[in-house]
Amino acid sequence: MSDKLNIDWPTRTTESSHDLVTFPEAPSRRSATVRRALLGLYLLAALGDAGAKALAANKTANRIIAQHLPAAAAAVVDEAQRPTGNFEIFRAASRNLIIGRNLYASYPAELQDRFKYSPTFALLFAPLAALPWPLALFLWSTVNALLLFTAIERLLEPTAARLALTCLLPEVLRSMQNAQSNALVAALIILVFLALEQDRVWRAAAAAVLGGFVKIFPLAALTFAIPRRQTLLIGIAGGALGLGLVLAPLIVTTPAMLLSQYHWWGDIQSADAQQRWYSVMEVLHRWLGVDWPNWPIQLAGAIALLTPIARRRDRWTDHRFRVEFLCSVLLFVSLFNHQAERSSYLIAFVGATIWFVNGKRTAGRTVLFAVAALTIPLMSTLLPIPDVLRSPPAMLYRLALPILAIWILIQWDLMRWQVPECAQLSVRERAIGP
Repeated sequence: MSDKLNIDWPTRTTESSHDLVTFPEAPSRRSATVRRALLGLYLLAALGDAGAKALAANKTANRIIAQHLPAAAAAVVDEAQRPTGNFEIFRAASRNLIIGRNLYASYPAELQDRFKYSPTFALLFAPLAALPWPLALFLWSTVNALLLFTAIERLLEPTAARLALTCLLPEVLRSMQNAQSNALVAALIILVFLALEQDRVWRAAAAAVLGGFVKIFPLAALTFAIPRRQTLLIGIAGGALGLGLVLAPLIVTTPAMLLSQYHWWGDIQSADAQQRWYSVMEVLHRWLGVDWPNWPIQLAGAIALLTPIARRRDRWTDHRFRVEFLCSVLLFVSLFNHQAERSSYLIAFVGATIWFVNGKRTAGRTVLFAVAALTIPLMSTLLPIPDVLRSPPAMLYRLALPILAIWILIQWDLMRWQVPECAQLSVRERAIGP
């Protein structure tokens, strides 16, 4: 019998011929207070970021503020009158799709960079392109933050979830400052996992395919179906939903123009295929001085990712094993992404945080996570650091090396998996007879 997960409080159970997963009782009043405080902080971060940017873009407020600043700072404030970041690129892409303009051309007079997402993403962003800019920005940041907040809460038991959400807050705030989609992508990957734990294959396929139309690498979440023995079904569901989303822009554009948009998207993806950014491929390039194509290293990484699944079929029914594999995938999609930016490491840090709060607190695990927390969110938000640590080589090592070390340890643990003595697990699991 396949697992069935009932997510309603106060108790949540999953029964199968192999295991019984029992979730803890509803959180205490004190726990609920802490949860509300964290939720408030996530919402306040979204509101504060959108409000500050709206204030900076207001010409009158901008002029008054600039009068009281040094010349260099006043120039930065003056530039804020014309927002040109990621959010503006997303909004412009939606408008360009509707009017039949090349989504992937460079428009330097309007935007600081080119759009690199799918035509479907441009379509899905259309409601936010139609709303007033400050409101749209607030809603975008709120959706990103709350979806990740919800996914973490559904995955982990309350104490571990609160700890994880506390650790993730600075990184989520930084993602909001750049109006990035990485919190959304991380949440969708977790939701794929949760849907498959509930045998909701179509829901899992929808989350995976949607993530794939934002960024290609989240399609790796489809591998969660392997230990659930649902690979064929999710493949069929993902293919059907994917075809629908590929054709969805026909709502606002012609077939000929949509075909051209996908052709232009393919061109820009091909042109960027040899980039290495903050990835494992760039680490190897700097260490070994080689200029290999990305795909053999990415293929080797994919084989390494899936090897524990192939070798430890005896652990497929172990929920904790599957959660550990979820963490591995979250790290993998940043490490082996040839276009991994600084903001992409939010996804990896989500995986590292789940790995830490959900496992035994050994000295080694604590040190590894502390280093990752220091070099990824803290050095980017709360701690003043010298310029040398902001250089591209330093950023590469700050981001990639701690995450790579954690990923290797996760893969090692998955290969030699034994039922661990865990201090904080998202579930308690015991075997039962058929």
